[in-house]
Amino acid sequence: MIHKQSVSGFTLVETLVATGLIVTAVAGLAQLFDLSVRFTRDAGQFGVALVAAQDKIETLRALPFGYAAGGVPITDTRLDAAPPDSLGADVERYVDWLDEQGFALSHSGGAAYVRRWRITTMAADEPETIAIEVCVFRLPGVTSLPAHADACLATIRVRQS
Repeated sequence: MIHKQSVSGFTLVETLVATGLIVTAVAGLAQLFDLSVRFTRDAGQFGVALVAAQDKIETLRALPFGYAAGGVPITDTRLDAAPPDSLGADVERYVDWLDEQGFALSHSGGAAYVRRWRITTMAADEPETIAIEVCVFRLPGVTSLPAHADACLATIRVRQS
């Protein structure tokens, strides 16, 4: 007499192995999802910092820096040379604070970013060219060195008539 064995269904071992594989795959996908959410958030914050830096560069570039009739130099006082540490410290006149959307605040309370800038003349004996640097840092920051800024931009401006 020949007995036929049933070949339908799964054994307990097969079920456990398949479940283990599925759990491992789902855990990996969860880590990838977490990573993508973090990168998306960081990209948004870097974007705000970049726009804030560009906004300040454009504001400073729009200030008077040229010649009046008769060749008299005209320079807005906001383009005066900054102290050398104005990118690494909160130096009055060369710093402002921003909210999470990048809008300027009147004080540092509740700020999400700090924006600092430095204006330097290109040559001590020839103040006809200035360099403008702007850095934006996310708060609270681990360090305030320009190398650790979320965004830094620079431009050069030449006095023109």
